[in-house]
Amino acid sequence: MNKKHTIKSLSKKYEDDEIGNQNMLKRILTKKARGFVLEEISEEYSVDENEKLRLVKRKITSKEIAPDIMAVKALTELNFFDENIYKDMSYEELEKEKQKLLDLLKQQDI
Repeated sequence: MNKKHTIKSLSKKYEDDEIGNQNMLKRILTKKARGFVLEEISEEYSVDENEKLRLVKRKITSKEIAPDIMAVKALTELNFFDENIYKDMSYEELEKEKQKLLDLLKQQDI
């Protein structure tokens, strides 16, 4: 039986844990928010005349996991984004950062 977790239950679970667990959760959510490639390996073995296992077939498949908006939402609700880097930026610097992020998004859509 799969138990679905809410953002609040996850934050309550990890707020008392050590910082390492929070960093692990942040890395996992960030990976899911960006998307990634999953590689699956399927192997088939048979027994030869000496009763030893012998690899007969090996299939490697790659599956692209799309970015997940719920992971982005979780990152924001758990306050894992470092907004302090933008606090002291001037308007011009913020515009440059905005353009840089928009360019990165365009590259991802290709």
